[in-house]
Amino acid sequence: MAYAVYDAVGLVLASAAIPVLPLLLLTRHGRSLTERLGDVPLPARDLDHPVWIHAASVGEVLAAAALIDAMRCHWPDRRILVSTTSLGGRETARARAGADAVMLLPLDLRPVVDRVMRRVQPCSLILVETEIWPALIRAAARQHVPCTIVSGRISERAAARYAWARWLMRPVLAQVTAFAMQTDTDAARIVALGAPPERVQVVGSLKYARVNGVDSSAQQSAAAQACTIIDGRPLLIAASTHDGEEQMVLDACVPLWREHPDFLLLIAPRRPERFDEVDQLLARAGLSYQRRRQLSGAVGRATQVLLLDTLGELPNLLPAARGVFVGGTIVPVGGHNVLEPALFGKPAAFGPFTANVAAAANALLEGGAAILVHSAAELRAAWDALLRGPQLAEEMGARGRAVVAARSAVVEGTLAVVRRCLGE
Repeated sequence: MAYAVYDAVGLVLASAAIPVLPLLLLTRHGRSLTERLGDVPLPARDLDHPVWIHAASVGEVLAAAALIDAMRCHWPDRRILVSTTSLGGRETARARAGADAVMLLPLDLRPVVDRVMRRVQPCSLILVETEIWPALIRAAARQHVPCTIVSGRISERAAARYAWARWLMRPVLAQVTAFAMQTDTDAARIVALGAPPERVQVVGSLKYARVNGVDSSAQQSAAAQACTIIDGRPLLIAASTHDGEEQMVLDACVPLWREHPDFLLLIAPRRPERFDEVDQLLARAGLSYQRRRQLSGAVGRATQVLLLDTLGELPNLLPAARGVFVGGTIVPVGGHNVLEPALFGKPAAFGPFTANVAAAANALLEGGAAILVHSAAELRAAWDALLRGPQLAEEMGARGRAVVAARSAVVEGTLAVVRRCLGE
Protein backbone atom coordinates (compact mmCIF):
# COMPACT_ATOMS: atom_id res chain seq x y z
CA MET A 1 0.00 0.00 0.00
CA ALA A 2 2.81 2.44 0.92
CA TYR A 3 4.55 1.88 -2.41
CA ALA A 4 1.28 2.27 -4.29
CA VAL A 5 0.73 5.72 -2.76
CA TYR A 6 4.35 6.73 -3.50
CA ASP A 7 4.07 5.56 -7.12
CA ALA A 8 0.75 7.34 -7.60
CA VAL A 9 2.07 10.65 -6.26
CA GLY A 10 5.19 10.35 -8.41
CA LEU A 11 3.19 9.67 -11.58
CA VAL A 12 0.85 12.60 -10.89
CA LEU A 13 3.81 14.97 -10.49
CA ALA A 14 5.49 13.56 -13.60
CA SER A 15 2.30 13.95 -15.62
CA ALA A 16 2.02 17.58 -14.59
CA ALA A 17 5.50 18.18 -16.04
CA ILE A 18 4.76 16.60 -19.44
CA PRO A 19 3.68 19.85 -21.18
CA VAL A 20 7.10 21.47 -20.61
CA LEU A 21 9.23 18.43 -21.53
CA PRO A 22 9.56 19.31 -25.25
CA LEU A 23 10.90 22.75 -24.32
CA LEU A 24 13.37 21.31 -21.83
CA LEU A 25 14.66 18.83 -24.40
CA LEU A 26 15.63 21.74 -26.65
CA THR A 27 17.77 23.37 -23.95
CA ARG A 28 21.32 22.53 -22.90
CA HIS A 29 19.78 20.35 -20.17
CA GLY A 30 18.07 18.12 -22.73
CA ARG A 31 20.65 15.34 -22.65
CA SER A 32 20.61 15.35 -18.87
CA LEU A 33 16.83 15.09 -18.90
CA THR A 34 16.88 12.01 -21.13
CA GLU A 35 19.27 10.32 -18.70
CA ARG A 36 16.95 11.12 -15.81
CA LEU A 37 14.09 9.62 -17.81
CA GLY A 38 15.92 6.31 -18.11
CA ASP A 39 18.14 6.63 -21.18
CA VAL A 40 21.21 4.73 -19.94
CA PRO A 41 24.45 6.09 -21.52
CA LEU A 42 26.25 3.66 -23.80
CA PRO A 43 29.26 2.90 -21.54
CA ALA A 44 26.92 1.94 -18.71
CA ARG A 45 24.94 -0.40 -20.94
CA ASP A 46 28.02 -2.43 -21.80
CA LEU A 47 29.19 -3.18 -18.25
CA ASP A 48 28.93 -6.79 -17.12
CA HIS A 49 26.86 -6.85 -13.90
CA PRO A 50 28.61 -3.83 -12.35
CA VAL A 51 28.61 -2.59 -8.80
CA TRP A 52 26.29 0.42 -8.99
CA ILE A 53 27.30 3.20 -6.56
CA HIS A 54 25.05 6.22 -6.17
CA ALA A 55 26.60 9.39 -4.72
CA ALA A 56 24.51 12.55 -4.80
CA SER A 57 27.04 15.30 -5.45
CA VAL A 58 30.72 16.25 -5.40
CA GLY A 59 31.42 15.55 -1.73
CA GLU A 60 29.76 12.15 -1.80
CA VAL A 61 31.54 11.23 -5.04
CA LEU A 62 34.94 12.06 -3.55
CA ALA A 63 34.09 10.02 -0.46
CA ALA A 64 33.01 7.10 -2.64
CA ALA A 65 36.33 7.27 -4.51
CA ALA A 66 38.11 5.77 -1.49
CA LEU A 67 35.73 2.81 -1.51
CA ILE A 68 36.15 2.41 -5.27
CA ASP A 69 39.94 2.26 -4.83
CA ALA A 70 39.52 -0.52 -2.27
CA MET A 71 37.15 -2.40 -4.58
CA ARG A 72 39.69 -2.20 -7.39
CA CYS A 73 42.24 -3.88 -5.15
CA HIS A 74 39.86 -6.59 -3.97
CA TRP A 75 37.94 -7.14 -7.23
CA PRO A 76 40.25 -6.06 -10.08
CA ASP A 77 37.88 -7.44 -12.72
CA ARG A 78 34.66 -6.01 -11.29
CA ARG A 79 33.14 -3.13 -13.26
CA ILE A 80 31.90 -0.05 -11.38
CA LEU A 81 29.09 2.33 -12.36
CA VAL A 82 28.62 5.64 -10.51
CA SER A 83 25.40 7.64 -10.66
CA THR A 84 24.95 11.14 -9.28
CA THR A 85 22.08 13.53 -8.68
CA SER A 86 23.92 16.72 -9.63
CA LEU A 87 25.71 17.64 -12.84
CA GLY A 88 28.74 18.76 -10.84
CA GLY A 89 28.81 15.37 -9.15
CA ARG A 90 28.71 13.65 -12.53
CA GLU A 91 31.67 15.67 -13.83
CA THR A 92 33.64 14.96 -10.66
CA ALA A 93 32.85 11.26 -10.96
CA ARG A 94 34.17 11.24 -14.52
CA ALA A 95 37.36 13.02 -13.54
CA ARG A 96 38.19 11.65 -10.11
CA ALA A 97 36.16 8.61 -9.02
CA GLY A 98 37.84 5.91 -11.09
CA ALA A 99 34.53 4.49 -12.32
CA ASP A 100 34.06 2.53 -15.54
CA ALA A 101 30.94 4.51 -16.41
CA VAL A 102 29.02 7.49 -15.02
CA MET A 103 25.41 8.57 -15.37
CA LEU A 104 22.75 10.71 -13.72
CA LEU A 105 20.35 9.01 -11.33
CA PRO A 106 17.03 8.29 -13.05
CA LEU A 107 13.86 9.83 -11.71
CA ASP A 108 12.51 7.73 -8.86
CA LEU A 109 9.48 6.52 -10.77
CA ARG A 110 8.76 2.80 -10.97
CA PRO A 111 8.67 2.49 -14.81
CA VAL A 112 11.86 4.53 -15.13
CA VAL A 113 13.98 2.80 -12.50
CA ASP A 114 12.71 -0.64 -13.54
CA ARG A 115 13.88 0.05 -17.09
CA VAL A 116 17.29 1.26 -15.91
CA MET A 117 17.72 -1.70 -13.55
CA ARG A 118 17.00 -4.11 -16.42
CA ARG A 119 19.50 -2.35 -18.69
CA VAL A 120 22.28 -2.09 -16.11
CA GLN A 121 21.75 -5.45 -14.33
CA PRO A 122 24.00 -4.59 -11.37
CA CYS A 123 25.33 -7.19 -8.98
CA SER A 124 25.05 -4.74 -6.09
CA LEU A 125 23.55 -1.31 -5.35
CA ILE A 126 25.44 0.95 -2.94
CA LEU A 127 23.93 4.23 -1.72
CA VAL A 128 26.33 6.78 -0.19
CA GLU A 129 25.17 8.81 2.83
CA THR A 130 21.48 9.82 2.84
CA GLU A 131 20.26 8.59 -0.52
CA ILE A 132 17.00 6.77 0.18
CA TRP A 133 15.09 6.39 -3.09
CA PRO A 134 12.06 4.09 -2.57
CA ALA A 135 11.44 3.09 -6.19
CA LEU A 136 15.13 2.41 -6.82
CA ILE A 137 15.52 0.32 -3.67
CA ARG A 138 12.40 -1.68 -4.50
CA ALA A 139 13.57 -2.25 -8.09
CA ALA A 140 16.83 -3.64 -6.74
CA ALA A 141 14.95 -5.93 -4.36
CA ARG A 142 12.75 -7.26 -7.18
CA GLN A 143 15.88 -8.10 -9.17
CA HIS A 144 17.45 -9.75 -6.08
CA VAL A 145 20.22 -7.14 -6.07
CA PRO A 146 21.63 -6.51 -2.56
CA CYS A 147 21.35 -2.88 -1.51
CA THR A 148 23.76 -1.32 1.00
CA ILE A 149 23.74 2.15 2.54
CA VAL A 150 27.34 3.14 3.31
CA SER A 151 28.69 6.12 5.25
CA GLY A 152 25.06 6.47 6.28
CA ARG A 153 24.02 9.76 7.78
CA ILE A 154 20.66 11.00 9.08
CA SER A 155 20.72 14.59 10.31
CA GLU A 156 18.24 15.78 12.91
CA ARG A 157 16.36 17.74 10.27
CA ALA A 158 16.27 14.76 7.88
CA ALA A 159 15.08 12.47 10.67
CA ALA A 160 12.18 14.81 11.41
CA ARG A 161 11.31 15.01 7.72
CA TYR A 162 11.44 11.25 7.23
CA ALA A 163 9.39 10.70 10.38
CA TRP A 164 6.38 12.20 8.62
CA ALA A 165 6.67 9.40 6.06
CA ARG A 166 7.47 6.52 8.44
CA TRP A 167 4.61 4.60 6.82
CA LEU A 168 6.75 4.56 3.66
CA MET A 169 10.20 4.44 5.23
CA ARG A 170 9.60 1.21 7.13
CA PRO A 171 8.88 -0.98 4.07
CA VAL A 172 11.62 0.76 2.07
CA LEU A 173 14.31 0.25 4.73
CA ALA A 174 13.21 -3.35 5.17
CA GLN A 175 14.48 -3.99 1.63
CA VAL A 176 17.99 -2.64 2.35
CA THR A 177 20.43 -5.48 2.98
CA ALA A 178 22.81 -3.62 5.31
CA PHE A 179 23.39 -0.18 6.82
CA ALA A 180 26.96 1.01 7.50
CA MET A 181 26.31 4.20 9.46
CA GLN A 182 28.68 7.02 10.40
CA THR A 183 27.86 7.40 14.10
CA ASP A 184 25.80 5.86 16.93
CA THR A 185 23.34 8.74 16.52
CA ASP A 186 22.90 8.02 12.81
CA ALA A 187 22.38 4.34 13.60
CA ALA A 188 19.74 5.10 16.24
CA ARG A 189 17.90 7.43 13.86
CA ILE A 190 17.77 4.94 10.99
CA VAL A 191 16.48 2.23 13.35
CA ALA A 192 13.82 4.62 14.65
CA LEU A 193 12.69 5.15 11.06
CA GLY A 194 12.22 1.42 10.55
CA ALA A 195 15.57 -0.16 9.63
CA PRO A 196 15.92 -3.71 11.05
CA PRO A 197 18.35 -3.27 13.98
CA GLU A 198 20.27 -6.44 13.19
CA ARG A 199 21.28 -5.00 9.79
CA VAL A 200 22.64 -1.73 11.22
CA GLN A 201 26.20 -1.15 12.36
CA VAL A 202 28.45 1.85 12.94
CA VAL A 203 31.43 1.94 10.57
CA GLY A 204 32.24 5.65 10.18
CA SER A 205 32.41 8.24 7.42
CA LEU A 206 34.10 7.46 4.13
CA LYS A 207 35.22 11.08 3.98
CA TYR A 208 37.82 10.20 6.59
CA ALA A 209 39.25 7.55 4.28
CA ARG A 210 40.53 10.01 1.68
CA VAL A 211 43.55 10.73 3.89
CA ASN A 212 45.31 7.77 2.28
CA GLY A 213 45.49 9.50 -1.08
CA VAL A 214 46.69 12.99 -0.30
CA ASP A 215 50.42 12.22 -0.54
CA SER A 216 50.26 10.59 -3.96
CA SER A 217 52.39 11.83 -6.84
CA ALA A 218 49.24 13.18 -8.48
CA GLN A 219 48.49 15.29 -5.42
CA GLN A 220 52.07 16.52 -5.27
CA SER A 221 51.83 17.55 -8.90
CA ALA A 222 48.54 19.32 -8.19
CA ALA A 223 50.15 21.14 -5.27
CA ALA A 224 52.99 22.32 -7.50
CA GLN A 225 50.48 23.59 -10.07
CA ALA A 226 48.55 25.41 -7.33
CA CYS A 227 51.72 27.14 -6.17
CA THR A 228 52.33 28.26 -9.75
CA ILE A 229 48.81 29.71 -10.02
CA ILE A 230 49.05 31.73 -6.82
CA ASP A 231 52.66 32.77 -7.52
CA GLY A 232 53.86 32.02 -4.00
CA ARG A 233 51.38 34.31 -2.26
CA PRO A 234 49.62 33.39 1.02
CA LEU A 235 46.29 31.83 0.06
CA LEU A 236 43.01 31.83 1.99
CA ILE A 237 40.12 29.76 0.62
CA ALA A 238 36.36 30.14 1.09
CA ALA A 239 35.05 26.74 -0.05
CA SER A 240 31.51 25.65 -0.97
CA THR A 241 30.01 29.02 -0.13
CA HIS A 242 26.32 29.91 -0.23
CA ASP A 243 24.42 33.17 -0.69
CA GLY A 244 25.36 35.50 2.15
CA GLU A 245 28.61 33.77 3.01
CA GLU A 246 30.70 35.42 0.28
CA GLN A 247 29.77 38.84 1.67
CA MET A 248 30.72 37.72 5.17
CA VAL A 249 34.09 36.48 3.88
CA LEU A 250 34.71 39.78 2.07
CA ASP A 251 33.81 41.72 5.22
CA ALA A 252 36.46 39.68 7.02
CA CYS A 253 39.10 40.13 4.33
CA VAL A 254 38.87 43.83 3.47
CA PRO A 255 40.47 44.89 6.79
CA LEU A 256 42.98 42.04 6.46
CA TRP A 257 44.28 43.42 3.15
CA ARG A 258 45.35 46.57 4.98
CA GLU A 259 47.54 44.47 7.30
CA HIS A 260 48.50 41.74 4.82
CA PRO A 261 48.29 43.27 1.32
CA ASP A 262 49.89 40.29 -0.42
CA PHE A 263 47.44 37.50 0.44
CA LEU A 264 45.08 36.06 -2.17
CA LEU A 265 41.49 35.06 -1.43
CA LEU A 266 39.97 32.22 -3.43
CA ILE A 267 36.17 31.90 -3.42
CA ALA A 268 34.61 28.62 -4.58
CA PRO A 269 30.80 28.91 -4.64
CA ARG A 270 29.00 25.66 -3.93
CA ARG A 271 26.76 25.83 -7.01
CA PRO A 272 27.94 26.67 -10.55
CA GLU A 273 24.79 28.68 -11.26
CA ARG A 274 26.00 31.24 -8.70
CA PHE A 275 29.34 31.97 -10.40
CA ASP A 276 28.01 35.04 -12.20
CA GLU A 277 26.21 36.24 -9.07
CA VAL A 278 29.45 36.15 -7.06
CA ASP A 279 31.27 37.83 -9.96
CA GLN A 280 28.81 40.74 -9.69
CA LEU A 281 29.29 40.87 -5.91
CA LEU A 282 33.05 41.22 -6.36
CA ALA A 283 32.59 43.92 -8.97
CA ARG A 284 30.27 45.93 -6.71
CA ALA A 285 32.79 45.62 -3.88
CA GLY A 286 35.40 47.30 -6.06
CA LEU A 287 37.91 44.50 -5.60
CA SER A 288 40.55 43.39 -8.08
CA TYR A 289 39.56 39.86 -9.10
CA GLN A 290 39.96 37.24 -11.80
CA ARG A 291 37.94 34.19 -12.81
CA ARG A 292 39.74 30.86 -12.97
CA ARG A 293 38.45 30.04 -16.46
CA GLN A 294 40.05 33.21 -17.79
CA LEU A 295 43.38 32.50 -16.15
CA SER A 296 46.14 31.12 -18.36
CA GLY A 297 49.01 31.35 -15.88
CA ALA A 298 49.57 32.90 -12.47
CA VAL A 299 47.16 35.40 -10.98
CA GLY A 300 48.16 39.02 -11.34
CA ARG A 301 50.10 40.52 -8.46
CA ALA A 302 47.37 43.15 -7.99
CA THR A 303 44.59 40.52 -7.91
CA GLN A 304 42.90 40.24 -4.53
CA VAL A 305 40.32 37.53 -5.28
CA LEU A 306 40.33 34.49 -7.53
CA LEU A 307 36.81 33.24 -8.32
CA LEU A 308 36.95 29.48 -8.85
CA ASP A 309 34.41 28.98 -11.63
CA THR A 310 35.54 25.45 -12.55
CA LEU A 311 34.35 22.08 -11.24
CA GLY A 312 36.49 19.53 -9.43
CA GLU A 313 39.58 21.75 -9.14
CA LEU A 314 39.27 22.84 -5.52
CA PRO A 315 41.17 19.81 -4.09
CA ASN A 316 44.10 20.71 -6.35
CA LEU A 317 44.34 24.16 -4.78
CA LEU A 318 43.86 23.19 -1.13
CA PRO A 319 47.51 22.09 -0.66
CA ALA A 320 48.59 25.71 -1.19
CA ALA A 321 46.17 27.24 1.36
CA ARG A 322 47.09 28.86 4.66
CA GLY A 323 43.53 28.48 5.94
CA VAL A 324 40.12 27.34 4.66
CA PHE A 325 36.61 28.50 5.52
CA VAL A 326 34.02 25.79 4.80
CA GLY A 327 30.66 27.09 3.61
CA GLY A 328 27.11 26.10 4.36
CA THR A 329 27.90 26.73 8.02
CA ILE A 330 27.23 30.46 8.53
CA VAL A 331 23.87 30.18 6.77
CA PRO A 332 21.63 27.32 8.02
CA VAL A 333 22.49 24.77 5.35
CA GLY A 334 24.11 22.22 7.64
CA GLY A 335 27.70 22.32 6.40
CA HIS A 336 29.81 20.66 3.74
CA ASN A 337 32.96 18.57 3.97
CA VAL A 338 34.86 20.08 6.90
CA LEU A 339 37.34 17.21 6.72
CA GLU A 340 38.74 18.15 3.34
CA PRO A 341 41.07 20.88 4.63
CA ALA A 342 42.37 18.49 7.31
CA LEU A 343 43.13 15.90 4.65
CA PHE A 344 45.65 18.34 3.21
CA GLY A 345 46.94 19.49 6.60
CA LYS A 346 45.15 22.85 6.52
CA PRO A 347 43.34 24.61 9.38
CA ALA A 348 39.58 24.74 8.90
CA ALA A 349 37.18 27.46 9.98
CA PHE A 350 33.43 27.01 9.92
CA GLY A 351 30.25 28.42 11.40
CA PRO A 352 27.78 26.90 13.85
CA PHE A 353 25.46 25.23 11.33
CA THR A 354 27.19 21.84 10.98
CA ALA A 355 24.33 19.39 11.48
CA ASN A 356 25.20 17.52 8.27
CA VAL A 357 28.81 17.03 9.38
CA ALA A 358 28.43 17.19 13.15
CA ALA A 359 30.72 14.28 14.06
CA ALA A 360 33.54 15.50 11.82
CA ALA A 361 33.21 19.12 12.98
CA ASN A 362 33.28 18.10 16.64
CA ALA A 363 36.30 15.87 16.10
CA LEU A 364 38.25 18.68 14.45
CA LEU A 365 37.33 21.20 17.13
CA GLU A 366 38.19 18.81 19.94
CA GLY A 367 41.46 17.97 18.21
CA GLY A 368 42.48 21.62 17.94
CA ALA A 369 42.43 21.47 14.15
CA ALA A 370 39.58 23.88 13.44
CA ILE A 371 38.15 27.23 14.52
CA LEU A 372 34.46 27.92 15.12
CA VAL A 373 33.40 31.36 13.87
CA HIS A 374 30.07 33.17 14.07
CA SER A 375 30.80 36.42 12.23
CA ALA A 376 33.10 38.26 9.87
CA ALA A 377 34.98 39.67 12.85
CA GLU A 378 35.71 36.21 14.22
CA LEU A 379 36.79 34.90 10.82
CA ARG A 380 39.03 37.95 10.38
CA ALA A 381 40.69 37.27 13.75
CA ALA A 382 41.19 33.59 12.92
CA TRP A 383 42.72 34.27 9.52
CA ASP A 384 44.82 37.14 10.85
CA ALA A 385 46.43 34.72 13.31
CA LEU A 386 47.16 32.23 10.51
CA LEU A 387 48.64 34.91 8.25
CA ARG A 388 50.85 36.20 11.05
CA GLY A 389 51.86 32.73 12.20
CA PRO A 390 52.67 30.14 9.51
CA GLN A 391 53.85 27.85 12.30
CA LEU A 392 50.38 27.97 13.89
CA ALA A 393 48.85 26.96 10.55
CA GLU A 394 51.27 24.03 10.27
CA GLU A 395 50.54 22.86 13.81
CA MET A 396 46.77 22.99 13.33
CA GLY A 397 47.13 21.24 9.98
CA ALA A 398 49.15 18.45 11.56
CA ARG A 399 46.49 18.00 14.23
CA GLY A 400 43.88 17.81 11.49
CA ARG A 401 45.78 15.07 9.70
CA ALA A 402 46.00 13.18 12.99
CA VAL A 403 42.23 13.44 13.51
CA VAL A 404 41.56 12.04 10.05
CA ALA A 405 44.25 9.36 10.21
CA ALA A 406 42.83 8.01 13.46
CA ARG A 407 39.58 7.29 11.63
CA SER A 408 40.85 6.24 8.20
CA ALA A 409 40.25 2.50 8.74
CA VAL A 410 36.61 3.13 7.86
CA VAL A 411 37.12 2.07 4.23
CA GLU A 412 38.12 -1.45 5.23
CA GLY A 413 35.05 -1.73 7.47
CA THR A 414 32.79 -0.44 4.72
CA LEU A 415 34.22 -2.87 2.17
CA ALA A 416 33.64 -5.72 4.63
CA VAL A 417 29.96 -4.80 4.85
CA VAL A 418 29.67 -4.70 1.04
CA ARG A 419 31.39 -8.07 0.73
CA ARG A 420 29.02 -9.67 3.22
CA CYS A 421 26.07 -8.34 1.23
CA LEU A 422 27.49 -10.11 -1.83
CA GLY A 423 27.78 -13.36 0.12
CA GLU A 424 31.56 -13.37 0.51
